Amino acid sequence: MIKTGKILILVAVMIYFFTDTPVTANETVKKRMFVSPQDIGIEKAVERAKKTVRMIDDMYKTFIVLVTKEYVTDPTMFSALILSKKVFEAMSKKGWHEARLLGTDETPHNPDNLPKDIFERGAVEALLSGQNYYEKVEKVGNKYYLRSATSVIAVMQGCTICHPGKKVGDLLGAISYRISVEEYFD
Repeated sequence: MIKTGKILILVAVMIYFFTDTPVTANETVKKRMFVSPQDIGIEKAVERAKKTVRMIDDMYKTFIVLVTKEYVTDPTMFSALILSKKVFEAMSKKGWHEARLLGTDETPHNPDNLPKDIFERGAVEALLSGQNYYEKVEKVGNKYYLRSATSVIAVMQGCTICHPGKKVGDLLGAISYRISVEEYFD
């Protein structure tokens, strides 16, 4: 079993270092590796982190819908996009987790919403193919992170004010999450 684990790790390292993967100018180049929770024995911690992603995803999307309802009746109010980014930034500064809006169009209105790394490019590809959720466990240095992305769908007509050409049910973008798995260990 230990020998098999070492072989899997060696194969993963070889794939990581010898795969010709383009790196964008925006991508931070660190020692990153995507791993399987089963291979490193952190299944319970990852499951707990997934539960947290589901909770905060529901909270953020509820927030976005409520703000959009208000914005439709009072356009002087900040849009859901602007307020969401402010909330994401505040949560990150407080050390809770990282979240950001992710554009799924080739040319989003805001270039800051373009995928910034390999994970986000894979997430956009998966969401465009019809998945609603995409995840990987990432190892950076000696720390593990759950990387998740969830689809953001037009759930009401008010969404189309800021997303012309879209209709209720269409994919508008995604929310990308990065949560440390370390705090979920027993």
